[in-house]
Parts: sequence; C-alpha cells; structure tokens
Amino acid sequence: MLDFSFVRRLVKKQAWSYPQAARDWRDGLLLGNGNLGVLSYAPGHLEWVINKVDVFDPSIEEALAAKVTPHEEFLRKIDGVNPKNTLFLNQSEAAPSERSRIRNTLSAAVLRLRFWQGIGWAAPAIPQTSQKLSLYDGELEEYVDSHSLHPRLTMFTPRNTNLFCMRIMGAEPGQKNIFELIRPACHFLPELKWENESNLLTFIQSLPGGDFSYAVAVSFVPQNGASERAQCVFKDSEGELIQYGNTDVFFAVCTSFESEDPLVKAREMANKGAKKGFVRLQEENRSWWHDYWNGAYADFGTYTRIQKYFTFGLYEIAASFGKAPMPGLNGLSYGPLDEKNPGVSCQGYTHDQNAQIPSLAFLPLNRVDFIRVLADTYLNAADTLRAYTKRLFGCSGIFLPLATNQLGREYPALSYRYTLSGSAYTGMILAMAWKYSHDEVLLREKLYPLLREFVEFYAGIMRKDKAGVYRLDWSVPPEIFTLTRDETSTISMLRVCLETLVETSPILNVDPEQVALWHDMLSSFPEIAKHPSGAFWCGPDIPYDHYFFGGHLLYPFFPAGISEDLSAALKTIELIEKEAVERSFDDHDGQWHLNHDWSAFLTTCARFRAGDSRAWRELERFLELFAKENGLFSHDPIVICSTEESERNREKYAECLKQTRRWCDGTMLQPENPEIPVSRCATPNPDAKRLAPAVIEGNSAFLFMASEALLQSHNGIIRLFPGVPDDFSGSFRNFLAQGAFEVSAEMISGKVKEFTILSLSGGKLKLTLPDGRCFEEFLERGKSFGRELLT
Repeated sequence: MLDFSFVRRLVKKQAWSYPQAARDWRDGLLLGNGNLGVLSYAPGHLEWVINKVDVFDPSIEEALAAKVTPHEEFLRKIDGVNPKNTLFLNQSEAAPSERSRIRNTLSAAVLRLRFWQGIGWAAPAIPQTSQKLSLYDGELEEYVDSHSLHPRLTMFTPRNTNLFCMRIMGAEPGQKNIFELIRPACHFLPELKWENESNLLTFIQSLPGGDFSYAVAVSFVPQNGASERAQCVFKDSEGELIQYGNTDVFFAVCTSFESEDPLVKAREMANKGAKKGFVRLQEENRSWWHDYWNGAYADFGTYTRIQKYFTFGLYEIAASFGKAPMPGLNGLSYGPLDEKNPGVSCQGYTHDQNAQIPSLAFLPLNRVDFIRVLADTYLNAADTLRAYTKRLFGCSGIFLPLATNQLGREYPALSYRYTLSGSAYTGMILAMAWKYSHDEVLLREKLYPLLREFVEFYAGIMRKDKAGVYRLDWSVPPEIFTLTRDETSTISMLRVCLETLVETSPILNVDPEQVALWHDMLSSFPEIAKHPSGAFWCGPDIPYDHYFFGGHLLYPFFPAGISEDLSAALKTIELIEKEAVERSFDDHDGQWHLNHDWSAFLTTCARFRAGDSRAWRELERFLELFAKENGLFSHDPIVICSTEESERNREKYAECLKQTRRWCDGTMLQPENPEIPVSRCATPNPDAKRLAPAVIEGNSAFLFMASEALLQSHNGIIRLFPGVPDDFSGSFRNFLAQGAFEVSAEMISGKVKEFTILSLSGGKLKLTLPDGRCFEEFLERGKSFGRELLT
C-alpha cells in the first residue's frame, strides 16, 4: 500500500506545468491558503489577481428585499390556483434594480509586473514566460526568458496568513521591475485612498453601502544589494512603483471584518511578513503542505489523467477552505472582466446544492476539519438568518434562502425563491460529517447547533394532516417553478438531519424535550414520490409530463441515501437519459451528455452506488467535458469539435428532442421553445475551455466520484474498490468510511491484495470485497483489522 515516500514522489509528479504561461485569469494557475486566492498568468507582462474570502460586495437591493412576500401571504395567494407555480413572484416581488440582483465577484487587487518601460510602438519583444505549480510544496515558479532578461520568480500564500509572497531572482544588473498595483475598475465602488511610505505601497477601499472596507499593503524588500525604490506614481485606481534588481514582495489584504482599522492591520501584516523573511515563510508553507499530503491519498495506476485531477482536487480544496466565510460559487478562482462587470456571477451562495457540493469531498478524503469553515459561515450569520426566518415564515430556526451573500442576507431570486431545500441540504452535509468522523468535539461545537436550527425551521412549517402524516408546505423542486407539497429533495435530506439529531442528542445530553417531537416526525414522515415507471419523482403534485432537471430526482438514493431501492435508482437514471431537460447532444458523433457538472456528478455517483458498470466511463467523461487545463472545472461542458460534427450529432438525435413537456404554467412546450435551455457547449475554438470561468463545486464533485470508485461506506457496509475497471491496479490510504473507520487498501489486476482498517471511535465493521467475500468484526477505539489476500 501507499507509504509516505511513495506519496511524496507521486504528488511531485503531478506538478502543473505551462511551457507558455496562461494569458488570462480564467486559465491562470491557482495559489491559495483558504483565505487568499491568487491567479497567476502572463498576457505579456506578469500579472496576478488576488481574491479574498471576505472581500465581497455586501449590499443587496433593499427595494427588492422589502417586497419579499411573507409565507402566510404566499400560501393565501396560491390557494385555489391551478396550476400552482411561482411565476407571479416575478411581478409581485419585482422592483427596479440598479445592478445585478445577485452581486458579482469583487477581486481585491491586481498586481502587474513589467521589466521594461516602453509601451505602444516602443514596446520590446514579449518574453517567453513558463510556469510550474508544485502541488506538493504549494508553490509556483515562473521563468521569464528573452534577450538579456532571465528572472525567476517563486511565490506562495502561507497558511494562516493574509499574505501572498514573491521572490524575484536572477535579475540582470540594473534590471527594472515596474510594479503596478491596481484596484480593478468598477463604476459603483467609491474612490480609493492611496498611501506610500518607504518601501510600502497601500490603499484602502470602501465597499458599497459604506459599512465595510478592505485594505491592501505591499512591502518591497530589495535583495543582494538591489536598489531602493526609484519612484512611486498614483493615477486613479492604480499605483506604480519602480525598483531594480532582486526583490522580495509581501502582499497583504485585510478587511473590516477582521480589524477595526484594516489599513493599519494590512501594513502590520506586510511589514511582519517582510521582517519574518521570505525563506522562513517558505519553509513554513512547505511544511504545512507536506503534512497535508501525508493524509488520505490514492494511486490510480495507469489512469494518469484521473490521478492528475484527483491530486489537483485535493490541492484545490485546501487552497479554498481555511477560514469563514467559505468561498462562493466561483471559489477563489475569479477575476475582473471589464469596467462595467467586475467579476463573474455570483459571489455568494446558492443553496440548492452549489454551496454544499464543495464540502462533500472533505468526508471520504479525511479532511473533515474543513467542515468547520462551512459551519462557521452560517454560525457567524446566525442572528441575521434567524431574524429573516422569523419575519418571513413566522417560526424559529434557520431557513437558508436559495441565494444569499456571506452575511446571510438574501438575494431576492423571484420565481426561484421557493426552493426550500437549502437548510436540509446543508444540514445533511453536517450530518454526514458526524457519520464519517464521530468527532464529538466537532459535533458539540459546530454540527449539532446548526442541525438543530435547521430542523427547528422545518418543524415550524410542517403540519400533520388528517392521516397523521407530517407534510412539508408547498415549495418548488429545484428549477422547475411548479409547486408541490413534500418536495422530494428536501424531505429526503431532512430525514437524514432528523435521524442524526435523534442519534446525537443523548450523546451530548441535550434537548430531551425535543427528541420526542423528532421521533414523532420520523415515525410519521411523508413518503418519497414515485413516477409511474418506478423512478423517483419531484413531488406528489408535479404532473408526470412536467419538464424536470433529472439530477435532482436522485436525492433519495444519493446524496441523502435514505433509500436502498436499486431498481428505483436505475429507473431514475433511465428516465433522466430519456427525458431530462439537461440532456445535450452538442457533442462528438454518437455522444450525448448532461449539460451541467452537478447533474453529471449526481448521476455518476448514483451509478457507482447502484453498481452500474458505466460509472467509471462517466467519471472519465466528466474530465472530458468539464475539466479545464489549469486543473479547475467549468459549470457547463465545453466540447472542442467541428461544427459539422456537433450539428450532425444533434440531427442524429433529433427524435430524442421531440418530446413535448408541460411548462410550469400548464402549457405544453416543444424543445424549440426558447424557454427550454438550448446547449451552446460545442465549438471548434481550442481556447474555449481556457476562457470558461471555473466553479468551486467541480473539483470536489470529481474528488467525491473518484473516491466512490475506490471506497463506499453507505448503509453500514464498507465496500472496497466497488467501481473500478476489472483490470484495475491501484491503492489508497487513510480514506475515511462512515462509522469513523480509516481504510487503506491495494488492488492488483482486479483483485484486492490487502487492506487495513483502523477504528477511530470503536464500532462494528462490515466489509465486502468485489469478489463477494465479507468480513465482520467489532473493533474497539484505536484497534485495527486487516488481511493480506495476495502474496
């Protein structure tokens, strides 16, 4: 099995290299410490976009927020209406909006570096710039090469700091370093304030609304006798500073969420980094990453592309999760587009899965402690969320609106708004963290308090019917706008939340008076709706000829796992393949796919859990469709092929597109109706993947799928290598299985060679191998069980 020295060699081999550096932030290489994220690229000069988890636009449209309809009024409005949908909210809750209702991302700063003064007709020949990102060290090197210009740059973002550190070496005598510090142009941001002193360049920027701000400070430390600063010039949102020779750069960002005076604190951070020195910070950064790679890891053998993206995925989750608030939809991989559009939408959270999927990979890959970042994000905003829940629904607890910012304030999403699954989905993630870790400290401090708040909200809006069954109020299955009671995805995940509270309340010796209610809710819980074909369905009030996004139908089977009905799961996948809205045929000849990364993720995981032999191929297809060259993933697929090929393929599948489906207002729609999304994923442009913005869910989705191929532990049974090809050779170590079992195993040519299982909390172990052999043991805390099966 994998040992540390082998892991070190294997991770080092996965270093990300660009012989020609990326030319745009969308294709840039990512550095990150879970607080700062830096995208590095070179459109000619060298350039870095610096993002921070708590640099965001905190404003919302107050006029829109004031028009949000209270729940009781909403129920009155839909009473007697048929078909029941939420389209009326597009009129009743609409109001003039000065900007996008859902705020776009804001980058803290852009740093540029040129080695020449001339521009325009006097510009020199652009040098060759290459990049190498060491995932093992969490460190990026860039090499610049042209006549008499050969600097080498090393950079990193040390853990538990607000710093981005850079060293310029190999400078020619008298080499000019022209730094430009830029606050990306943005018409709605107030004017910033510049300051400079000695080798320190700073600015402070107020954010919309005037209540919050952030500051940037950059310290320049000449090395090896290089000159001090020659000059500093300010122009609008840009400051320029010129130095000569080898230099260390310490870039700090601080917000008013961290300090009452972010400018003073940013200066202090930059100066402290300069005083500590580049070498010592580099050693600390490398030490953190080396320890990180000593955790769970896997060897995928001959499947080198899966190996590469698996390793990058582990790197990306550590680069993105370090402190609350957790990153939004685009993670820390975003940048400015132009003067009118400061970034990519959206900066905040969408709670029908996009905010939750990024945390799923923490669990099987034994990085459960990152769950604290997700939990703290909502605990920090708990007062705002409680007050909003009380005002909107008239009950206690916490409701997570479909779309919110980092402060817990809702982005009014009109007809999308009545998707009520956010608290259940986030609660299910917390419940799964307990199932995997059995960490009682984490349970007491983070998991249980939030789970209780989420369940309290649902208990406040659920009522028993005449048959004694608890019913969830009218709500919308994700993205179809037609209302139903007992919406499938919400009640599937809510059941997991309730079961976890019932299990853990006695462990913490709290809430005995609530346990009776939770037991009662579980004993009288609504059933999951089914389609006439036997597949899972959106909800009991959704017509069977209604259009649907298929991935959401799978929630009872995955990720909630409350149903072991393999037949229903496979029939649901079949229904998705035949009729789901998100099918796309803009692909290579004879191919089709699902048109969102989340839908491909849900169906592929369901295939793995159902034992579908096509799952591994779908894992590889996920890379083909969504993986970007810089290790990140796009939300929609990008297929590089000729238009003749993609159009011929669409014509070939024309019959599949001719199904008539019911729209949310009861009318019947043909596929050519513009209301139905039309894929635009195929193009002959080879740069299309590079220019597609990344979303944070993609890396974690891929990690979770890859881990499911190697190890599954749902429903109380640990399964080794349940989804790999028949001839697979590979291994994994220190994966985490539900029940708090650390599992390591190796397979050679499709046969399990050996395995070792360590119990972190004590409990009964059930284990199955691909050949059908089973093992059962009771392990005390700290005890191991293993077998060597091949010699």
